[in-house]
Amino acid sequence: MRFRILGSIEAHGTAGRARLAGARQLALLSTLLLNTDSVVPTDELVDAVWGDAPPNNATSALHTYVSRLRRVLGAAEPDAEARLTFGAGYRLRVAPDELDVVVFRELVARARAASADHPSDAAADLRAALALWRGPALAGLSGRVLRAHAARLAEEHTAALEERIAVDLALGSAAELVEELRELVAAQPLRERPRGQLMLALYRCGRQAEALRAYRDGRELLGAELGIEPGADLRELHEQILRGAPELTLARRAPRTACRNDLPRDVPDFTGRTDELRRLLAVLPARHGIDADPARRGGAAVVIEAIDGMAGVGKTALAVHAAHRLAEHYPDAQLFVDLHGHTTAQAALDPSAALDLLLRAIGVPGDRIPVDPDERAALWRASLAERRALVVLDNAADTAQVRPLLPGAPGCLALITSRRRLAGLETAAVLSLDVLPQADAVGLFGSVAGRNRTAREPEATREVTALCGQLPLAVRIAAARLRTRPAWSVAHLADRLRAGRTELSTEDSSVTVAFSLSYRQLSDDQQRLFRLLGLVTGPDVDAHAVAALADLDPRAADRLLEDLVDVHLLQERTPGRYRFHDLLRRHAEAIVARSVPEVERRAALARLVDFYLHTAHAADLLLYPQRPAIEPDLTTAAVRVRTLADETAALAWFDAERPCLLAAQRVAVEAGRPAQVWRLAWAMNTFCQRRGHLADNLEIWRAGLAAAVELGDLATQALAHRLLGHACARVGRHDQALAHLGQALSLAERTGDVQDQAHTHRILTAAWAEQGDERRALGHAVEALRIYRAVGNPVWEAMARNAAGWLHARLGEHDAARPLCEQALAMFRQHLHREGEATALDSLGYIAHHTGWHADAVTRYEHALALLRELGNSYEEAHTLARLGEAYAALRRPAEASEAWRQASTLYRAQGRAAELAETLRRLDSIGQQTG
Repeated sequence: MRFRILGSIEAHGTAGRARLAGARQLALLSTLLLNTDSVVPTDELVDAVWGDAPPNNATSALHTYVSRLRRVLGAAEPDAEARLTFGAGYRLRVAPDELDVVVFRELVARARAASADHPSDAAADLRAALALWRGPALAGLSGRVLRAHAARLAEEHTAALEERIAVDLALGSAAELVEELRELVAAQPLRERPRGQLMLALYRCGRQAEALRAYRDGRELLGAELGIEPGADLRELHEQILRGAPELTLARRAPRTACRNDLPRDVPDFTGRTDELRRLLAVLPARHGIDADPARRGGAAVVIEAIDGMAGVGKTALAVHAAHRLAEHYPDAQLFVDLHGHTTAQAALDPSAALDLLLRAIGVPGDRIPVDPDERAALWRASLAERRALVVLDNAADTAQVRPLLPGAPGCLALITSRRRLAGLETAAVLSLDVLPQADAVGLFGSVAGRNRTAREPEATREVTALCGQLPLAVRIAAARLRTRPAWSVAHLADRLRAGRTELSTEDSSVTVAFSLSYRQLSDDQQRLFRLLGLVTGPDVDAHAVAALADLDPRAADRLLEDLVDVHLLQERTPGRYRFHDLLRRHAEAIVARSVPEVERRAALARLVDFYLHTAHAADLLLYPQRPAIEPDLTTAAVRVRTLADETAALAWFDAERPCLLAAQRVAVEAGRPAQVWRLAWAMNTFCQRRGHLADNLEIWRAGLAAAVELGDLATQALAHRLLGHACARVGRHDQALAHLGQALSLAERTGDVQDQAHTHRILTAAWAEQGDERRALGHAVEALRIYRAVGNPVWEAMARNAAGWLHARLGEHDAARPLCEQALAMFRQHLHREGEATALDSLGYIAHHTGWHADAVTRYEHALALLRELGNSYEEAHTLARLGEAYAALRRPAEASEAWRQASTLYRAQGRAAELAETLRRLDSIGQQTG
């Protein structure tokens, strides 16, 4: 969405403009927007909406206004209602780029940071910021609170306007500013800064007498109105104008010279990068109007494009290719400087030496080039003031090396490449290159190796590019190796790459050398972390896991991870999740294997596995607090645990870490730590069952059972057999399920653990029901209920009651089913067991549907769905959706039935539940034929 408060209050979504009505609704929205993404207490909102005269039922009335605002926003954007939430107050979630005042402040802040070194960029940002204003902020609203906000925003607008004028003055636009400044001074005659700007503009236009008169007028007005003299800055400017101070005159510019083209040869077989090229070729000209008449270009900003990425990703090739395509638009100079920021044989080029090269390239004689680096930079910027020049600064080490080399004039373009993200260049547009998409990698390989050879072996070609990680340098080297060996097939090259027999290097380039250089340029702490990350077997990690792996504070781990991202030795595809490129992973694995002692490697992995185990255990207790706790085993002296706030955070953590937890269990297996292995399975069980990760659940409990047998503990073996049996039953492996559950029951009887016996009977209930034998399943449910009642466990008793009721209903015995499920529902609610409550509601919905009460069934199912979605239990959600569709179909509401079945089929497909998916699709097809 887009929200606007810099003028009239507006909200726009994909469906158009929101129909905001009434001063109170506007006041409510404005207050929420002024506190973007923060919880605003109810009393503050009441104060903003009603001021000093709130109604007696202000809290209730506010709730009504919030509900109306949700509906209004939802009409403009379908998902907007969910943005406005309650929790100790109200919060409206708005992304930074969705609110005009936030964008305005970001542009102003960026301009302030750039004003000294890049005034053209600063001017462009300030113009963009001021263009967001459509009139006075919060227009049409009154009230003490909002008036104060409006006054502050008006001051911000005035300050930005004055800063834009100051930058324009620095760029030499004095004549164009005089009339604007006269109007500004007339509107705010007591404000000294615009009066001083008017004086300076008049002076630079050769109108010294008028500049002095503007000062006298201001001095007289201040004396008459306030009885004071002008401030020190205004008095000093007056004195400088009186004596004609040279510092008030803009620096002179160097004369133009003939065009010079220093660009390297373009890559003849350049492939891919279509989107990136489109951005460079289309967006850059639009930003500074290179097709426009120079006299009309005004104060448009220099364009700075920083291209970064990992070693070998093709930064220089893209920059040079784009530069050749853009060269005609920059007729005065096309320059290229290799800054050697990441070169093996040569130190990084000093900025002063680079400036010497650049100045000589545009025709400045050597004897006119100053020795002082700052003076060189000033001469460089002045020399390009009226030129259209393209400058490629390749292989930059960091921001400090680049900053003095940037042109400061309109009509110039700087393309910078670096392995490091140049975050310090505030005015630069950053283009981070990733590896090539597969199709482009295949195309590059074919263009180098020969398309006839690759066309004969398309599968092998795709495999080779995958083994190269689709990294352009690696793909190009592999293709060149194939081209020089006519006897090889592409498949043979793939075999050699897979076996590690073909190094990705040629006479003048090597992937390993490129990676090694990047590694050597790291600090000691960064190198240590890079090495240890080579031990990680999961697909990615977060800072908390890395803190455990490296025995660091999480903040230190986060800082080092971001350092590695900045130099493109790590990728951050998802915020807070870090991963290697495949080739870099192999590089890190090789380094850690040869340079870190085994005892240190084992200790680091033990810390990592302990982190996953203990955090998973804590997260599992948040998901299922009624579950019996099992003490997680410690293998290290101390363990780091990530603190998770609530059930939602726990579920999100499990979702993000699922493959890492599976990898951690495999590490524990390889390390010979069976206690950790089965406890990890236990900690993941609830999550896997709720989310329907059936194959994962089978895998973790196979490992868990093997670990339990290795430990020799009968109670642990019984638990593992029981939960592995449940996992087998859910994937349709019924014989294996019954065998494991029989073992579990036998072991529970041997140990005399009656509660474990009841748990096993409850799982046998589910296993027989999965096979369609409801009568035998009912027998196990009744036995589980008997034991649970005897041991006094009300939550488990409620589960057994609901299971028995459900099975009676499946057998058509609805009169017996209903009281059991109603009793279970009451018990679940009494003990705040929401998952049990959802299953009981689902059972009652089934009973209502099969006894002709279809509307009641819909109500029950919808309540169950709401609870299941809160819990993130998508496994049971799929079942309930399928049954809800049946109830809607019985009510002759085919659209709702189809929607429920479509949602169910999506979940069944994601969970790999083929039988349920087939049945749901059959129902969808059937109802489609009826309504078609």
